[in-house]
Amino acid sequence: MFKKYFLMLCFGFYSVCALAADAAALQGQWSGVWYIGMSSGKTHLHFDEDGSAHISFTNLDEFGEEDIPLSKLSIDSGSVSFSVPSKYSAAFQIQLKIKPDGKTLDGGGKFDGAGAKLVFTKSN
Repeated sequence: MFKKYFLMLCFGFYSVCALAADAAALQGQWSGVWYIGMSSGKTHLHFDEDGSAHISFTNLDEFGEEDIPLSKLSIDSGSVSFSVPSKYSAAFQIQLKIKPDGKTLDGGGKFDGAGAKLVFTKSN
């Protein structure tokens, strides 16, 4: 019985450490591109030390080019998901995988019913 609880405790501690490591590894500037149908543009993502984050887009009118704070930010082991509120319609729901190199985020999402592709590389 003790072994079972000890293993559960160790796994829980490992999970917390892994999530903290993922969050720390994400801190800083990320640059990338977005694609929705035949449209595309550049995007910049920034994770702050305090746990907040923001994103900006070019060539995506519903968001403008200013930094937008992320909402519903979730960092799981190996992935990041968040929502970006737009000016006019539904939020942009994004899910990204942290690639093994730790310098690439790759994934997609949904915006106003359309599928999106996003790829980021760490700038610093």
